[in-house]
Amino acid sequence: MLTGTAMVVALVSPPGAAAGSQAGGAALAAPAVRAAGSVALTAPGPESAAASPTDAPPDEKARARALDLARRTLSGGGHAAVERSPDDRFGEPKIVFGAGGLQFLSFPRTHHGLPVYGGDVNFMISRDGRNLLYTTSAQRAEIDVPVTPAIDKAQASSIARAGTGSGGGVAVRSARLVVHATGATPRTAWEVTAEGMSRDGVPTRPHVFVDAANGKVLDTWDDVRRGVGHSNYNGDPVDIDTTATDSAYTLTDPLRPGIRCGPVSGTFDGADDDWGNGSGTDPETACVDTLFGVQHEWDMLSAWTGRNGIDGKGNGFPARVGFDMPNATWSGTEVNLGRNVAGTKQTTSLDVVGHEYGHAVFQTSGSGGAGGGGWTAALNESTGDILGAMLEHYVGHPDTLDEPDYLVGEEVDLLGTGPVRNMYDPSQINGHVSCYNPNPPAPDPHAGAGLLNHWFYLLAEGSDPTNGNPASPTCNRSRVDGIGIQKAGRIFVNALQLKTAGWGPGEARIATVLLAYTLFPRSCKEAGAVKAAWEALWVSSQPGEPIYECWPFEMRLESSQGTTPAGGSVQVWIETLAWLDPPAVITMSSGRLPDGISLFIFPPQITAGERALAQIWTRPDFRPGRYPIEFIGTVGSFYQIARFELTVTEPPPKLEITVDPATLTLDRDLKGTATLSTKSMSGPPATYRLTVENGAPDGLTAALDPTEITPGQGSTVTVAATRATPPGTYPLTFWAIGPAMSASATLTVKVPAPEPAPKAWRPWTRYKAGDLVTYDGHRYRCRQTHTSQPGRTPPRTPALWSLLP
Repeated sequence: MLTGTAMVVALVSPPGAAAGSQAGGAALAAPAVRAAGSVALTAPGPESAAASPTDAPPDEKARARALDLARRTLSGGGHAAVERSPDDRFGEPKIVFGAGGLQFLSFPRTHHGLPVYGGDVNFMISRDGRNLLYTTSAQRAEIDVPVTPAIDKAQASSIARAGTGSGGGVAVRSARLVVHATGATPRTAWEVTAEGMSRDGVPTRPHVFVDAANGKVLDTWDDVRRGVGHSNYNGDPVDIDTTATDSAYTLTDPLRPGIRCGPVSGTFDGADDDWGNGSGTDPETACVDTLFGVQHEWDMLSAWTGRNGIDGKGNGFPARVGFDMPNATWSGTEVNLGRNVAGTKQTTSLDVVGHEYGHAVFQTSGSGGAGGGGWTAALNESTGDILGAMLEHYVGHPDTLDEPDYLVGEEVDLLGTGPVRNMYDPSQINGHVSCYNPNPPAPDPHAGAGLLNHWFYLLAEGSDPTNGNPASPTCNRSRVDGIGIQKAGRIFVNALQLKTAGWGPGEARIATVLLAYTLFPRSCKEAGAVKAAWEALWVSSQPGEPIYECWPFEMRLESSQGTTPAGGSVQVWIETLAWLDPPAVITMSSGRLPDGISLFIFPPQITAGERALAQIWTRPDFRPGRYPIEFIGTVGSFYQIARFELTVTEPPPKLEITVDPATLTLDRDLKGTATLSTKSMSGPPATYRLTVENGAPDGLTAALDPTEITPGQGSTVTVAATRATPPGTYPLTFWAIGPAMSASATLTVKVPAPEPAPKAWRPWTRYKAGDLVTYDGHRYRCRQTHTSQPGRTPPRTPALWSLLP
């Protein structure tokens, strides 16, 4: 409600939740929430449904806890928001599970055995069943009414029939005595239900509440909801789910209970599973399009909103096609689909089917059914438009069929005048409401549907979209940024579970704001967009509306723990998420550090959504153990803390290895040896594997003997080159690799120029010391200068020649 007394609401804090803003800064564990004029409370904690990562229903224990919590509240467990008298009783609840496993329980009420219209109490309870998050009821005052009517059933039926405005085209089907409790003062009334045809030939099923004391009509609405859409063929062929019997196929969905399609009378049966001919006037084709639409709507409700089936409890409703009316309707129990004025297309497009089944979603959500005139009827119609738009976007047809949009009826041309509703600018349709005014829309709820349609478009797309969708003028000339149709639909469909009889824009605002905070508990972007979209249409903050103090950002660590030996270091990434637009600038720091640990964060300031790198160092003499380290992100007076556990272990054993000599010049045969020595500096004995990292050219090799040693032992290094190895200086790095550490040493190897190839020994030749010759298959090196003589061969003159290996 926008003025006067607000509907009864309750907002409670889960036990043990953290406090909100404090002087000098607050470490927030969750966004704080408070009702207007009350103290700040906290939003659902980590065990709540809002924190659940999936839409899977809660387990049996959680369901039992939720049911017990609701019943204790109804029995007087301290919940002041539930108006009740000593003669009130509550029946078995309707239970629906929503997004994130939220539990919605709706309890019907009786007073002295009379059903109480508007007296149902709706609960939103956390996934784990421990926290009562919200309560709604349309009843505003304790019931104190007479249960004996002054107007009898026959008189009430006559008054109701006259009040339908349908002439003689309706007949009364039932009348029951109830308590009507949606007004300021509850009244005993007759609820009269009629059925028939309206003056324009459209099926009608009016409900009329007649005051049992004075015969005045208190309230009236029609179960039949009329929708329009564009005639869209979903492609040829399309897949639909049908049922096979022993002798035929039927257009009954075997996977989605209650979903089936047929003509005005009878059924469609086929010898094969091939349906329709694709024409715009074929009734069987109309059923193909209808089943295609509702089957995708069922799937969309599950995937996008967490709803189980059309009614939230795993059930759907049948549809009939071929009605000779320029319309499509929801009767309260089934969808009836007709044709356009020209008779060229049937009203079985995606948004028409989505619209009509959207009425079923509205009727089976929360409490109050489909009842209510004025703004409630307008919200019912806009619910159909919203579900139709969501269905179009979920299917995502290309523009060769009917691409997703926010127009209603532009292609079917239902009345020959183009679109019948425009969600981004409702005022484009004559008489349709774009902005809120306190007077309920009358007499056509379709005109009033523009308000909620406009709100949904602003929430999903924004006032000035950048994705190709049209701009949407706001009533207060503000800018609204959209959050996407999936998030918008998730919020709206789940908010319907808090619906009560007599719902209006004010109550819808409260419910959608609450669900935005509940479904996106660590973000104010979504709830801020919900509020901004309502305020852009002049629907201002409501009495009892939750007010949250939001985090500007969320901070978390890539890893919450790390290990380093004393003297070592670790790195950790600090990640952030932005909850404000524009993103906040975060100053990064750390809490107090133990002596011996130092820390550096780069950069010290980041914009929310970015990340920073923290480097943690320890001194070599730091005592091993586990040490908590706090990273602090600060924006103004708000801060968040991310905790890291650093494990410091004993320093690794130290090992020293050396090579002697440090520089090795290969001999004339391009060979040489060195000694690798090891010495343990600390730590227990261990076996080390020796390897060589050869950075020299091909032909230079190094061999180790042995290749495994313990500290204190040594290894002989044999280095050899080939004549193809270029002369030069080359480093060889030797590694001792153990279980806890490794060490290295480098040997510099000098490779000389290779000697010339030896020539065959010849007599009467002058040889100098060092010359090489070959003789009889052996190599010799000259030891002193001389001239060779015949008969004096190298083997016979050891003083002159050395035999080489």
